[in-house]
Parts: sequence; structure tokens; C-alpha cells
Amino acid sequence: MRVMRTPMRTMILICSAAAVFISFALAQDFPQSQADTLIAMMEAGKPQWVISFVRGFEPAQRLRLYHFAREVFLFEPWEGKDLDDLVTIANAGIEEAMAQAKEAPRVAEVIKAFVDQANIMSYNLSADLADCWPGDTLVRYRRHFERGLSAALQCVEWRIELEKGPYPLYSAYWAAGMHQLSLGRYQQALYTLNQALNHAQQHTIDSGLPLGLCPEAGFDLILAHGYLGVALVMCGDTDDQYELAMEAFEEGIEQFPDRADDYRFGMEQLRRVRARIIGE
Repeated sequence: MRVMRTPMRTMILICSAAAVFISFALAQDFPQSQADTLIAMMEAGKPQWVISFVRGFEPAQRLRLYHFAREVFLFEPWEGKDLDDLVTIANAGIEEAMAQAKEAPRVAEVIKAFVDQANIMSYNLSADLADCWPGDTLVRYRRHFERGLSAALQCVEWRIELEKGPYPLYSAYWAAGMHQLSLGRYQQALYTLNQALNHAQQHTIDSGLPLGLCPEAGFDLILAHGYLGVALVMCGDTDDQYELAMEAFEEGIEQFPDRADDYRFGMEQLRRVRARIIGE
């Protein structure tokens, strides 16, 4: 897998109100000495070893290690990667975050911060299992799409509970809709990706960008239209949102050099999804 430019692959927790209770760091800040240990366990095909290793640390360190374990799995070069192992480790991380939420002081912001950790891990798992990433060669099976869907739907619930804004809800609905497409549940995907588009539209408004299928609208809204276009085709609609999204990205590459890389990535992503779902 690869480091993605798209913001849907990067969900970073900011919770200053609970900083005294949670020592959360980004994966790249974690001591590299742990990477070799994690890689060795993963190469051996032993996700339970990883979980046992993590459980030997203090609670706050465990959350850091679960985030870091994902980064090691995805972005470090090693042989024998199996998404089943990623699912096992991510499930343990989500369970750890929710267990810490239950054990935390009865302070709303502190509890929310731990739930948000579970939310981030759940979203990352869903996104990682999605069959949409250009250059991704990992093998996916129906069980991965089922788990990705349940993880995304759990994110929707948590993000409503945590009163997240339009962008987090957009990305959660997008992930759910992508997995529904992979599972052949096209009517469900149509509904879900409509929800994603609605939230993408509000995010676009909040960002001060214009609505519509145009280059000026920005990456997220154009992408949301493209995914909805795939679902519409699979439901027998002749709507051309997919083609219009591709045109908007292509025009945007010329008009907005600062967005060119993101727009190219959006085009590559939509092409892969269309090939996987429609077979073209």
C-alpha cells in the first residue's frame, strides 16, 4: 500500500481538553525501535503476538502502539502482508480504546476523546479494506468488505454521537458506500453515497467553495459525485455524474496546479472503482 494524499486517508485526533489524560502521538513520532519488533511479528503471521506485545505497555502507550502498528503494516516494506492480520490488530485496538473509555474518569470530554480514538481506528480500518486505492495489490475477499462496512457504519454512529462536522460524516458514509458497492448492494450504496454527497456539499459550503460538478468545487465534492455516479450506473440509471466528475478533475488539473496531484489521484481512484464494480 501507499501513503495517500487524499484527506480521507488521514484522520488526526485533536482534543486539547483531554490532553492531560491521553498521550496520543502520530505514528511517525513513535520510537523506531518498536517497528522492527512489530514487523518481525507480522512477517511471522502472528497478529496475536502483536496484540500481546502491545498489552505489555501502559494504557496510553497501547493506543499509540495500535496506531503505529497500522502504519507499520501499511507503509513499511515487508513480505507476506495479509489483511486478515490487519483486521485482527485493528479490532484489538478499537476494543482497547473503548475499554479505556469505560475506565476513564467520568468527565465527558475525556470519555469522548477515547471514543474518538476508537472512531479513528475504525475509520482507518474501513478505508484500508476498501478496494479503491491506486497501486494497492493486497488481496481482498468478501469478509474484508463486510468488516469494512461494519466499521464504517460504526463510525457514522460515533461521529453523530461525538457531534462531528460534515467532513467526518462524509468520509464515513463514503467508506460505507464503497464497501456496499464491492458487496453488490447497489441500492444500499446509492442511498449511502447520496448521504456522503450531502455531507460533502455542506463541507464544501463551509470551506467557502462553490457547489456543483466543477473544478472549483474541490476534491471532496467532485469525488463524491463520481462515486455516486458509479452507484447510479449499477442501479440502471443513465446519469453521467461519473463522467462529469472525471471531466471536472481533468479540467481542474489545468486550472489549479496546487490541486493537480489530488485531482490526478481522484481520477485514478474513480477509474479503479469503475473497473472493479462495472468492469470497464
